[in-house]
Amino acid sequence: MSALYSRPVRSPLQRIGFLLLVALACQSSGCASPVAPEPQEGVTDVAIRNLAFTPKEVTIKVGERVRWTNLESLILHTSTSGAPGAADGLWNSGTLSSGESFTTEPFGEAGEFVYYCIHHPNTAAMRNAMVIVEP
Repeated sequence: MSALYSRPVRSPLQRIGFLLLVALACQSSGCASPVAPEPQEGVTDVAIRNLAFTPKEVTIKVGERVRWTNLESLILHTSTSGAPGAADGLWNSGTLSSGESFTTEPFGEAGEFVYYCIHHPNTAAMRNAMVIVEP
């Protein structure tokens, strides 16, 4: 029985070589790392870099907002309220590409709101993050 689709088998050395080639191509073409947006009054920033939300916990006041920015060069992320497998629908950034940001609507009530990245639910630094909203 023949397979309908066959992937070529690549050795770990071939994979490393490919990643080095991509890195060199990006370096020689002047690829710039994404940068954080300018600060805004009433908006607390969370950077997404090195497969982590930084800071993992933020404290804001009712009426303020949170902005997440993907500062990874090649990795996609989300900011999704709730826990892996149990999104609660308060917010979902959708997939953020390199350099893209998402800002919540102003938080209307005090509380603790957990969030995670849909693409990396098993990465400790990308789940059980928290927005604490004080009155």
